Amino acid sequence: MIGFTKALFQLPKVWLIWVAGLFSVNFAAVFFLPRSEAIVVLACLMLGGLFQSAIFESKGFVRLLGAGHILWIPMVAWLLTRFDITSPQGLFEIWMAVVVFFVSLSLLIDITDVVRYWLGDRQPHI
Repeated sequence: MIGFTKALFQLPKVWLIWVAGLFSVNFAAVFFLPRSEAIVVLACLMLGGLFQSAIFESKGFVRLLGAGHILWIPMVAWLLTRFDITSPQGLFEIWMAVVVFFVSLSLLIDITDVVRYWLGDRQPHI
């Protein structure tokens, strides 16, 4: 995990800002504990970090790292259903919408990266 974190800090500034923002949006879930939505977001964030760390240890800093966010696909789908079920309001509603937006953007990047990896773009980027 330490090697993966060190590699993240070698990213170009724009990507480092993106990663920090994405992490912050997800980690803000701590302010909404013990709500189930917050627990799920934190669990997916931590499991994703573990998946990515394992991929990094095996393959290096390659496009396959996007696969570490695989759990975000069902998480986003589930969070979208929670808007109707829980009728969130205030900061909680805003946070849920921001998580869905940022995670969905990240998934587009991740899917593109994983496809590029499968098509042969396997060189480590850092």
